[in-house]
Amino acid sequence: MSLATSPAILLRSHPYSESSRILRFLTPDHGIVALVGRGVRKGGSRGRGALDTFGRGTLVFTHRPDRDLHNLRDFTPEGASLGLGRDLRRFYGASIVAEILLLHALEEGDRALFDWVAEVFGRLGTAPDADVPGWIVSGAWRTLALLGFPPELERCVQCGGTLGVGDGEEMDRFDVSEGGLRCVRCATGGASMPRVGPRAREQLAFLVAGRPPHPLTHPASHLGLVEGFALHHLGARREFRSFPVLMDLLTRTGAADQDRM
Repeated sequence: MSLATSPAILLRSHPYSESSRILRFLTPDHGIVALVGRGVRKGGSRGRGALDTFGRGTLVFTHRPDRDLHNLRDFTPEGASLGLGRDLRRFYGASIVAEILLLHALEEGDRALFDWVAEVFGRLGTAPDADVPGWIVSGAWRTLALLGFPPELERCVQCGGTLGVGDGEEMDRFDVSEGGLRCVRCATGGASMPRVGPRAREQLAFLVAGRPPHPLTHPASHLGLVEGFALHHLGARREFRSFPVLMDLLTRTGAADQDRM
């Protein structure tokens, strides 16, 4: 058993006993760690720092390599609260990223992934309202890419041909099971696959790269695309809880046809 200190982001918290909670943190060196926060539900002596979901800070915990559940010693928040709970879109946007990470169950450290998640949560806390949908969708796509599941957007997943060459305004199709776009020639028989036009293909590339367009057009369509991709490639046994809530929120603020982007 050793005492570990690490930057950390709280992804999820749920009751464990009358006075304790199970806390799951993302760290740059240990991946996702699950901790017992004893006494935190009653303001006990351990973990006196504020435990705001999606908050970033310095984590101190006892680490046992042979165990999946460790003990929280302290968590010191970094900066002011993001205040994501004051806006449903922002809160559920961060929740989508957390659900993807927790489903993948990252066991090894990844500094680039940690820095990206910290940036997304920070942007969701401060971005203008018009930019929030872009950061939500980009948060999900870029997280998937950094976990090793980037969509194929440059070459047809069926024939290997380069996309966007001589297609004009024709629609490609997004083949979720194959992990990317089918060109116009290979889209035959793919009527059930979402259609992706040149502008949407360009926007997808920016979203995956972590540079959301301002503003993102048809955000609900983009959200539906990344949801289907994540469910399939992460092997989810049930739907994400955050996606339907957020889809409803985006649809009510002007989402477009889910078949065409």
